[in-house]
Amino acid sequence: MKKGRKVTNRGALLGGVMAGTLIMTGGFSAMAQDTGGFEQIPTDQSPLAFAADMPVTSVFLRQYRENSTVFVGRWFVPPQEGSLKNTRSDLFIETVYSTSAPGFTFSSEMPSNQLLGMFDGLRGNSTVNGANFTQDTRYGPIAMTPFTRAGSQCISFVAQWNPDTPTTRGSRLLGYYCDPITRQSGTEYRKPPATLGMIDAQQFAAAFFGKFDIQLPEGVTRPTAPDAMETPSATALPENNTAPTPPEGQPITINWQGVRGQGVLKFDQPSGEGTMTIDSDVRHCEGIWRHDGGAYQTGTLPFGSWYVFCDDGSSARGHYTSEGPGSVTGEGQDNQGQAVYFRQLNS
Repeated sequence: MKKGRKVTNRGALLGGVMAGTLIMTGGFSAMAQDTGGFEQIPTDQSPLAFAADMPVTSVFLRQYRENSTVFVGRWFVPPQEGSLKNTRSDLFIETVYSTSAPGFTFSSEMPSNQLLGMFDGLRGNSTVNGANFTQDTRYGPIAMTPFTRAGSQCISFVAQWNPDTPTTRGSRLLGYYCDPITRQSGTEYRKPPATLGMIDAQQFAAAFFGKFDIQLPEGVTRPTAPDAMETPSATALPENNTAPTPPEGQPITINWQGVRGQGVLKFDQPSGEGTMTIDSDVRHCEGIWRHDGGAYQTGTLPFGSWYVFCDDGSSARGHYTSEGPGSVTGEGQDNQGQAVYFRQLNS
């Protein structure tokens, strides 16, 4: 493997995982990119990638250790033309990714909110604005915490993949993502709320991980989507957050701006919520639904919210109501303002 160049300037936050211990020191500057044994490497030598929708600068670092290799990835927006002298860059992604040697395993997972006190770019100027949660991604479950920093909505994340056999390697990912500060001048920008709802937090996280790519090491299997859509028998949606729910889910039929398809609301999460999938000839989508209130045989029928992200880059969100066991009606819009409707299958 071609060696990267050593970087000895002081300044950038450096991160690493060594037998479960996170080491992070320093502050951030666009012109100072690391010290402490890390080397700066070309893009094609990093397992990390991010598909930014704006001009950004990226920096990739690496350090070899006895039982692991540590990669650091950073994406930031340099100060804009006309900014005050010495204006700091907007560092909006900081990641630390470690791969282990065969037979070596990382220590137990750390809470995602603990990262706010570990990264120097977050310590002392970040505020949690939502509940911790674990979200399924194409890399497996990742623990996350929503927070705000300098008027931007952010999310911290931590996950690890431990192989089943000592002859393969495991990996660990941790870091944070923030909406770039430069977006705050946009006409569509909305200030982060004091409390971010679970659906909005999970949608924010899904949007990031839809653009973020990790090249998992050999021997660590990337979770795959099912080859075919299951069509289970109709079952009842939960009446409240404590009602028992069957695992097979509620089959639905979809009308997405005239394009028809099928899907399912699954009861595979804590009672009152679950995952959601949609399939058609145009797209495959995955997301979540969540019961927000109401109950059968009361003045307010069960209702909730849902969202999905799709393999063609589109997304949709909306609300649903349930008039009775085995009955559900949902409506919403996609990211282009097109109507999306669904209801139980065979109705």
